[in-house]
Amino acid sequence: MRNNLCFIILMVFTTINAQKVEKDFNNFYSGNNKHKPIKYVLFEIEKDNESEKKNNGGKIYFYVKSERFVFDMKKHKKDTCSIDILKTIKLENSRNLQNDEYEYFRKKVDEFEKKTKQKIPKALPISQEHLYFKVYVIEKISSGKIVKYEVDWEYSNF
Repeated sequence: MRNNLCFIILMVFTTINAQKVEKDFNNFYSGNNKHKPIKYVLFEIEKDNESEKKNNGGKIYFYVKSERFVFDMKKHKKDTCSIDILKTIKLENSRNLQNDEYEYFRKKVDEFEKKTKQKIPKALPISQEHLYFKVYVIEKISSGKIVKYEVDWEYSNF
């Protein structure tokens, strides 16, 4: 009887621990990290022929060098700032964002595998949106003012 009780307790603890690891895995793989790296992309329509801005109802679409960013007025925020903020942030080249995201994902996979001893594929999951960075689009509106849009970074070919 005592062996059966010890076995049942061991199985309960193993099941609880296994469910916790699976939950951590799903949060990691779906991009629901609490601390996403922040990336800033400059939107300049005058100087760049590959940039375009479209308004569609409550959404603004920014096309920057074959990347698409969507600002939804219902779920995102925008902020008007002084141009001096550009001295404190690092602007990213939108062409390098996919490579940066892939390197970030691989680094996080390696950390997760070391922590949990669980092997997972090192390919980015297929999704309509890029999930691993928090992206802001910076648009200059006057000589001293910019607008910072919080956006979703979408795959352009979906």
